[in-house]
Amino acid sequence: MKKNIFFAAAIIGSVTAAHAQSQSPSQAKVKVNVELKPFQSIEIGGGKGTGNDGVVTDGYDDEVTLKYQNINDYTKGVEKNVVKQLKVSSVGSGYRIKATLSSANFTKTSGAGTTAYDAKKLLEIQVGGKTATTDINMDFGPIGENSNAGSSVMNNELDVKYIGKPLNETAVTELLGKNGDRNTNAKYTIDVVYTIAAN
Repeated sequence: MKKNIFFAAAIIGSVTAAHAQSQSPSQAKVKVNVELKPFQSIEIGGGKGTGNDGVVTDGYDDEVTLKYQNINDYTKGVEKNVVKQLKVSSVGSGYRIKATLSSANFTKTSGAGTTAYDAKKLLEIQVGGKTATTDINMDFGPIGENSNAGSSVMNNELDVKYIGKPLNETAVTELLGKNGDRNTNAKYTIDVVYTIAAN
């Protein structure tokens, strides 16, 4: 009889354990990883189109025109500050902005003057308040205190100032042309390509 009671208790215990196991919730364990990788990006910011009265030539992201129109412009130079022209992100370090000119010279697109004019004599650029000596390759940096994540920025918009240098009589004659008259206009152009790099 003891055997039967023990056997019955064993069967009831097995059924109860099986029932309890079938009612316990099932599980799926998932490991979630988050990876953060440093990067730098640059694009045209919210100031697009303000450097040339809203006009941007096809194939360009933005356009800036410096106009010499009076004695102050010629003797003191001209400038155009394009607020928020560049938008940069640099995660993991500080950064530097680099600018590359398409040529060492401005190229004449209209007028009777020289076909090319030395960019160093005509243009200066400031990015985020930093100036670099005008050359085919310019470096505006470092920006950020150091080369670690503490100097990270995201969607930071930078002002870019374009400065047309003062021109003397020799430069004016060269740019407008020796035979130019009071109705002669001249236009010169150069491309500037901005890039970003980590400090």
